[in-house]
Formats: sequence, structure tokens, C-alpha cells
Amino acid sequence: MLRYSRLLSCILLVCAGWVSVTYAQAKPNVVLLMSEELDSKGAVIPLSGEVVELLRYLEQHTRLKFEVRRYPWKRAVENAAMGEGLIFGISKTRERLRSFKFSAPIFTDQALLVTLCRAKFNFNVINDLKGKTIGIVRGTSYGEEFDRLSNVLFKVEDDTSNNLGRFKKLSMRRMDAFLLYSSSANIGRLETYFNQQYMAEFGDKQADSKLFCILPKPVSSIDIHIAMRPDGDASLLQKIDKAILQGHQDGELARIYSPR
Repeated sequence: MLRYSRLLSCILLVCAGWVSVTYAQAKPNVVLLMSEELDSKGAVIPLSGEVVELLRYLEQHTRLKFEVRRYPWKRAVENAAMGEGLIFGISKTRERLRSFKFSAPIFTDQALLVTLCRAKFNFNVINDLKGKTIGIVRGTSYGEEFDRLSNVLFKVEDDTSNNLGRFKKLSMRRMDAFLLYSSSANIGRLETYFNQQYMAEFGDKQADSKLFCILPKPVSSIDIHIAMRPDGDASLLQKIDKAILQGHQDGELARIYSPR
């Protein structure tokens, strides 16, 4: 009886080990590089609720487990090109198409111009930026036309992803506007949020005034993807593509990124 009990215990241990290995194989860790944003104290701002929900959806439908690593955007792109992992939040450019394979589009981001309300200007076409200084996050693309005309039609001011620093530069008139990516369809709500978040930092306590304005017309609308090196594991993008397409078909991605 004792020998039988030991044999049964061994069988159970082997089975448990097999299940554990099988589960680990079913949900392997996949490094996913993302941009970091910093608060006024230099700490990394947590991922937005939309991004957290999106990653949860993709993990559920791909049976992958993402290991998120956050860097300044330029470094994230460089590290992805070196093969550290996949990268989230990237758009297609001619140059990047030589260095990466892209997933299906996940959502569309708008590149919005943030200005001082007292120094607003009209923007309808790219030529309206002539002679102006526009802040950009180093290493970020804002569309082929904008990228091509940077430091030709207008000057660019390289920034980090520290939003407080960007608003401070704007308040000091070191630039006429800076570009901010957002998938929000409610520009008014976004504008209110930034004024509540940053206006007090610059000594403007008037509750009935706005210091910062967002121009209504975006510079560009860009499809956002996950990407990887061309020599990476193609099956990862295949699984991700399948989940993205399913998310578009069943409306889950639209729900995640709907106005709140």
C-alpha cells in the first residue's frame, strides 16, 4: 500500500510538472517595449486605463504574457530595432518599414497642437506652421509631411516625454506649440484635463480662465501598431494580428478607445 501511495504521488508530481510546463509554453513571456511619460517629480506615469485594458485583451486572445519595459521613446525604438522585444505604439514610416514588421492597426492617434490660449494661431494646412517653432518628442514621427518639412518650413524643439517640462517650455514661449498624440475623440475634455493638471504649476490660479488650448485640427492622423524586427518570431505577430482583427470585429477595441 505504501509503495502504491509513493507511486501515485510520483505520477501526480509528474502530471503537475507537465501541466505547469504546458501552461508556461501556452503563455510565454513576450517583451513589449513602450514609451515612458514622466510626472513633475520625474517618476514614470502609470499606463493609462485604455492601454492596460488593451494589453489584457491581447493577452487573453493570444495566450501570450507581455513583459512591459518602458523607455524614452527614441531609446525604445532603438532597442526594438536591436531585438530586445516587440514595440507598442509605433507608426509606419518609410524608414521604419526597413527595420520592422508591423501588426494590423490597433487604433488611430491624432497629432494635436497644444498652444498658449493667448497665443493661439489658425492651423488648417502644414504651411500655417511656416516660421514657427514646434515641440516634438525626440525620435517620434508625426506623419511623412510634417517630418519632411521639419527644420525646413518650421523649426522643431526636441523634447523628452516629460509633459511638465513641455508645458513649461510652452509657457516660457520657447516654442509656439508642441505636438501631443492622443486617441481621445473629446478634445474639449482633454484640454480641460491639461489645464487642471498643469495650470497651477505656472502661477495661474484663475478657475475661469484657460492657459493652454488645443487646436481643433490635427497635424496628422496616424495608425498605431505593434512592431518587431523582420527576423523575429513571425508567429507572435500572427497571433497578435488575429486578436486585433477579432477586437475590431467584435467592437472591443472601439469600446476600449471610446470617449469616456
